[in-house]
Amino acid sequence: MSLGSKTFWSYVLSSIVSIFIIFSLASIGQIIYENITKKDITVWDTALLITAIVGITSATMVYSRYIRTSPQPIPLITINLNNFLYDKHFEDSFKSLDKKLIQKVEEHERYIVSLKSTLDSSIEEVKKKNQELEFEAYINDIYIRHHKNASRLVRSLLQLLAEDKPEWKWEFCNNVLDECVTVLEKDRSDKSSSVYFIKDGYKLEMYAYNRIEFWSSRNRKFEENEGFAGHVWSCKDTILINNISTSEFFKGKHKPKHEYGSILGVPIMIGDDVVGVLNIQSEEENGFTQEDERTVKFYADMCALAHFYDTINIQKIREGDLVDVN
Repeated sequence: MSLGSKTFWSYVLSSIVSIFIIFSLASIGQIIYENITKKDITVWDTALLITAIVGITSATMVYSRYIRTSPQPIPLITINLNNFLYDKHFEDSFKSLDKKLIQKVEEHERYIVSLKSTLDSSIEEVKKKNQELEFEAYINDIYIRHHKNASRLVRSLLQLLAEDKPEWKWEFCNNVLDECVTVLEKDRSDKSSSVYFIKDGYKLEMYAYNRIEFWSSRNRKFEENEGFAGHVWSCKDTILINNISTSEFFKGKHKPKHEYGSILGVPIMIGDDVVGVLNIQSEEENGFTQEDERTVKFYADMCALAHFYDTINIQKIREGDLVDVN
């Protein structure tokens, strides 16, 4: 419906309601008048009387407000009197009421908008705090798991050493690979891992692995500063590459047979000497965090401990201090 149609029908409806009210009041007034005066009067006459009273009262109020709000002279029959009743500070009572109501509504609307903004900010803050708490709880779980892993690995190492089977070191390194991926911050299901040890003093060879293709376990060998593992060996420091497609270490013959997105390499060190490298790969780019670099170093140290004991044991066997029962 157009604005003009709405205006027209609003006047029509208002007229009908006004007429109904006037004649209702007229009927009541007729009854009251006849009971008091004992004279007859028609409803129509009563309606005209009420209409006249209302009309005169309304006209009086309108003209009074006009005089107070307009500086124009007051026309009185044929004379124009100076408007000494004009008051520039006067506000029409009805308009003043409307303005105050409108002002109150606007204030309430602004207050509601402000409350909504505050509520939205509070909700966002609560969500943020909740995320922070969830992350803190997640990190706490990782630290607790890390503590349990460490305790379990130490017990496993002692038991394997006591058992003294030929493959104890290999079994222990596989335990390390199983445990180390459980303390990573991001998705652990896409991770693969491997332990390299330096063989014959000049080449890294894969010793233990998890989710690594058999071909790679037999053919991935690196000299110092060759490929990614060789570079970790050379620099003696943890290296994190979160996008291997941009790394020179994975070009040519060192390109992985199966695509993965990121890799974390930690040197296995005894003192200042590198004896191997612990690698963890992720199928996704940005699969590791800086916190992972610090955490995984412990597991490289566990591999170093096993290698150190194995080296001492081999030396003693060679020197004849121990009998090789294997």
